[in-house]
Amino acid sequence: MIQAARLALAVIAYVCLAMTVACTATQAQPRPAAADGPADLLVVHGKVVTVDARFTIAEAVAVRNGRIVDVGTDAHVRRLAGQATRVIDARGRTVIPGLIDSHVHAIGAAPVEAITPFRTLASISEVQAWLRDVARRTPAPSWVWSTRVYPTRLREGRFPTRLELDVAVPDRPAVVDGAYAFVLNTQALAAAGVTADTPDPPGAVIVRGPDGTPTGLLRNAGSMLARFRPAAPASLPLDQIERLHRAYLATGITSIVERGGSVGGFRTYEALKAAARLRIRSTITLMLPTGLRAEQAEAAVAAIDLAPRAGDDWLKVGPLKITVDGGILLGTSYMRTPYPASSRALYGDQPSSYRGVLSTSAEAIRAVMIAGHARGWQMSAHVTGDAGVDAVLDGFEAAQRAMPRADARHTLIHAYFPNPETARRVAALGVQVDTQPAWFYKDADALVGALGVPGLAHFIGLRTWRDAGVRVAINTDHMFGADRDSAMNPFNPFLTMATAVTRRTESGRVIGAGEAVTREGALRMMTIDAAAMTFDEGSRGSIEVGKLADLAILSEDLLTCPDDRIRAITADITIIGGVIAHQRH
Repeated sequence: MIQAARLALAVIAYVCLAMTVACTATQAQPRPAAADGPADLLVVHGKVVTVDARFTIAEAVAVRNGRIVDVGTDAHVRRLAGQATRVIDARGRTVIPGLIDSHVHAIGAAPVEAITPFRTLASISEVQAWLRDVARRTPAPSWVWSTRVYPTRLREGRFPTRLELDVAVPDRPAVVDGAYAFVLNTQALAAAGVTADTPDPPGAVIVRGPDGTPTGLLRNAGSMLARFRPAAPASLPLDQIERLHRAYLATGITSIVERGGSVGGFRTYEALKAAARLRIRSTITLMLPTGLRAEQAEAAVAAIDLAPRAGDDWLKVGPLKITVDGGILLGTSYMRTPYPASSRALYGDQPSSYRGVLSTSAEAIRAVMIAGHARGWQMSAHVTGDAGVDAVLDGFEAAQRAMPRADARHTLIHAYFPNPETARRVAALGVQVDTQPAWFYKDADALVGALGVPGLAHFIGLRTWRDAGVRVAINTDHMFGADRDSAMNPFNPFLTMATAVTRRTESGRVIGAGEAVTREGALRMMTIDAAAMTFDEGSRGSIEVGKLADLAILSEDLLTCPDDRIRAITADITIIGGVIAHQRH
């Protein structure tokens, strides 16, 4: 009875919300462009790749009041030139819609860059040196934390051991941070109270040696270690966030989706906007607590004091997000079948039945999806393994059964291992996929030794999704670092598209060529399909009359240059709202 009453109230609330959103959306629709009156900006003599439904190639674009008012031949568009019209001669260069990176973590990267700029650690000895340096600069008894470290990117192809950390930092707690797996030195294990008798926390694994003694490796134990992390800054550094946004603009990115946000993060972006320092269109995903229990789901969703999709063309609220499993780089993706014995060298000891870690129970996944869906939220989940995807889809289905809702656009974030059966199920549910070729580029070389070529043939399999009719956005998952090519995950969108097109790893090896997509397909996945991730395909993602004038003029032709030149492309000029936001020369 109580549950039925709650659901009824949620339905009423959602209907009211839907009416409000519908009215707001109607008001926000761009008015048809006036047939007369000069344009503010013309871009002429270009190869304008519109990414409209027919993938039309035009020559010129006209802009007035921040929106596109004409697209066509030079002669046709030039009729809108007036005395005050600015004219940009593209000189034959390719013009594309402003790129949309639908998965970044600028909110997380900014404070890290402000304190200790990111540096790639390529070996265990470099990890040890980093820890020693941090220990020298950090007063005792504070814990010593590494920058982000993945075993796939270390020369040794494995995690550091507890004893190797003891050599670097013998007298205080030290941790190697892999986000979804951690290595603790002896002092850290003792301080955290982890002994042979400590049970595995819910959704986490304490890896143990043959005698039951913890080895120092903890899988999906972020919640367990949270109290030992350095205190978060009282406020996020606006200067550093703005600097990262400028770096994105320099690559041709004009819109981003923050995938690790919070209500506080949204308020930070509001402060940027209020100070006229928000340089890039931003949608903020709101994270729910990791490891939620089913009975906590309703209260967790109700506690969000923002409305679904509230905002405008510059800043708006995105979906809610839960974390379901870990990552394949760390051996914590939740898989249908056990990890092969060949993966132990990379991931560490594990029983033959080990399938990864489900950090949120299936019951909790269903509960939170039902609660969020009933309140009008777009729901999303960090989920990397195929069994994890199964659990999330069960949750989406349960939510739709409880309250059918058209075009909810719930989203799988990562979903690394598609297969035709799952792809058909995803398509039938109207679910969309946000995934990152950069993980393939950077890590497939190491993963192939652990999982084998067959295991990686469909890793980040874009063709499988696309052939089933699933909407896919490709993006960078930028987390640390301020350089587009040397960041922890490079935020170079042309590297992202090059990898989608070639299936070529950092070493030059091609794995799973059948999952490659065309250049046109890759561009769609970073423009119009990425816009649809956040219900914005009506205002951005293609160069069409009435849409926001977000454009990038490229250094080379994305559609015709040699494969090995795609990643080197950059934006000579980036335009947002009809205003030049970046100019290389």
